[in-house]
Order: sequence, then structure tokens, then C-alpha cells
Amino acid sequence: MPAIELQSVFAAYREVDVLHDVTLAVAAGEWLALVGPNGAGKSTVLRVITGLLKPRAGMVRLGKRELREIRPAERARWVAVVPQELSVPLPFTVGELVALGRTNVRQRWARLAADDRRAIERAMAYTDVLELRERPFEELSGGEKQRAALALALAQETQILLLDEPTAHLDLNHQWEFFQLLERLNRECQLTVVMTSHDLNLAAEFCARLALFDHGRLAAIGTPSDVLHEDLLRETYHCDVRVRQESGRAPQVQPERQPRIAPPGVASRVHVLAGGGSGAELLRRLVLTGHHASCGPLNMGDSDAQAATALDVPAALEKPFSSLGTEALVAARKISADADVLVLTEVPFGPGNLALLTLAGEALDRGTRVLINTRNLEQRDFTPQREAQPRLRALLTRGAVGWQHADEVFQALEKS
Repeated sequence: MPAIELQSVFAAYREVDVLHDVTLAVAAGEWLALVGPNGAGKSTVLRVITGLLKPRAGMVRLGKRELREIRPAERARWVAVVPQELSVPLPFTVGELVALGRTNVRQRWARLAADDRRAIERAMAYTDVLELRERPFEELSGGEKQRAALALALAQETQILLLDEPTAHLDLNHQWEFFQLLERLNRECQLTVVMTSHDLNLAAEFCARLALFDHGRLAAIGTPSDVLHEDLLRETYHCDVRVRQESGRAPQVQPERQPRIAPPGVASRVHVLAGGGSGAELLRRLVLTGHHASCGPLNMGDSDAQAATALDVPAALEKPFSSLGTEALVAARKISADADVLVLTEVPFGPGNLALLTLAGEALDRGTRVLINTRNLEQRDFTPQREAQPRLRALLTRGAVGWQHADEVFQALEKS
């Protein structure tokens, strides 16, 4: 039976969904790492498991019982939590703070028993904070505070340990010590561990399974070898990575070097055909790498148009919620006339923006290099007769080059 189970969980902050239909189970004695980019929903999953955030829909279980049936005091005997930042409103010493971990197992105002003191000493010894016993918690470094927070959690002697970015403030030595300690507790005490982590390599080295989140959805779950695939990581993290795996070892993820800043006189003039937020990241990277970007036609208010304005990128604009009209198309032809490369992003197509394909065809006619995003063509064609797909394929047949990840665009620019 799972120690933790989430079934079709939706969760929201101020009516904005941040978890979408999340289903996962953590076996008793398992070590699971929640990974993914910032804002993916990892910490929210922990808040749901602890009961700090009530799901908008779905069910959460601890063992056989639904979380909503377990009172907070009883929850504290099941689950210990190490947050990203531990806030201590009173001037506790480290020893006093760790002793608070025994509150869940003794009666209010009762003195610490021998078992309590042994648990406290063992927790401080495990986390290497014995010498900090008399130090005020607020005077500690970030790494020392994190180790003290773990000692507090271990003193609770619970069945489940939840950790939110536990190694964020630790130096290299203490990161490895920290993970080795968790590994020992997981194996010897059958402690169920669920943690969030941005360190994919450490998580892959120690954790039995990884759960990869993206925009509040569970994108993949399985062993590190099952989850750490280059295409999936590129799609989730929006950067180019390489995954190496030697026989008998955990996979290791290495980011590829980001596009270099174009030297003066070498920067390309790049016109971007986008919409619906499909071009904002590309525009940002083009500007940061020194290329001369332009874009449009775009509807005013579109997130790509907002990004262009913020980045001072010339853009041809159309009225909000309108089909691309003659005036906007003329403006787009004018600002893209001198482009070295025209890039069509992963834009959804409907009757109102098919003119983007006309602009791409005209660019091919005048000898401009055209790069077309080929991902999910069928899912992006919302035209009544599905005419966007054959027109896109015709452009590729005529010499346009397909791409799927932004790094391919920059590789093409380096060759131009």
C-alpha cells in the first residue's frame, strides 16, 4: 500500500490552477524526487501532501486514510517537513529548536524524557550540528540553518520526510553528506522521502524514482533512466542538454553551452512570425545574443507582442482579436524585407493568421532562408479545412528548414 497517494489532484492559488490532474503514488520506504523548472508545481505538491494547501479537486491519502480525515496534530506524527527557508520567530538556540521536534510525541508542558533526549542528540549528530547546539539559530549561515532544520525534522521520528530544495544552501561537501544521510535513513529505517530538487544529477544518483513536472502537470515519472531523456528535458527546461549514462551508473545531465553573443558585423537580421506566446522566448534569446530581431504581424495584447515591446523589437501589429489585415501585412513585409532569416514558431493556425504562411512563401521566393517549427503540426491546425498542414509541408518541400528546439535556430544562425 502506498505511503502517499494523490489521485487526480487539482490545486490553485487565488483561483489560478497550479496543479492539473496530478496522480502519483509513493511506496512506503521509497525515495522520490520531484524535479522540473521553477514554477512547475513541485513545492505545491509538498504543500498539498502536508495539508497546507487544500486541493480544489481530487484526493490525497496518507496510508489508508484520506488526508482531510487526519487532524494536524496527528499529521505531525506521520510527516516531517524541511522547508526551503525555516522562519523562527523567537530567539531559539539550535538545541532548543531541534527539541521542538519532540512536541508531536509528548504531552503539552511535559518534560523531555530520556527517549526524547536520545532522539534529539541523534538528530543533531546525524546532521553535524552538535557543535552549534548553543548558537542562536538566526546567527547561522544558510547551510547551517538548513542542517538544523533537517535535525528538527529528524527529531520528530516520523514515517515520512518531505524536503523542499534541501541542498540549496549547502556547500559541495555537505550536499553529498546530506544525500548520504537521507540514503541511510531511507534504507535502514524505511523512511519514505519525497523531496524537490533542481540538481538532476544528485537526484538521479540517489533517488529510486523521479517525477518530472512542467506547468503544474506530471510530465513523466519513473527511474532516472526513464525520465532523463534529452528531448523531454529540452521541452521541459527550454534549453539544450546532453544526457550521459555509463554502464551501471545513474544518468548525468549536462547543459550545452548557450548561443554565443554574435560578434559585431556578424549578427543576423531575423524576422519572427509568431503568436499566442510561441515566440517570446525566441525573441528574448535573439536580443540577448546580439541579433537584430523583428516580428509580426501580431495582435496587440498577444504575449508575443508584449515581449516585443518590452525588448524594443520592431513589430507589425494588428488590432486585438482580429484577423491579420492588409495594413499589418504591409507593415510586416516592410520590416522583414532585409531579413537574413525568417523564423516561423510553433504558432497555432486558424483562419485569422494563415497569412503568416503567405509571408513565409514570399520570403522563400526572394531567397531568404526560412526556418519552420515542425512540432505538433496536426494539433496546431485549427483551420476548417485543415489547410495549414499541407501549406506548411509545401514550404518545407520548397526549401524551408524544419526545427523543433530553439537551439537549432541558433545553430542555423551561426552557419549563416
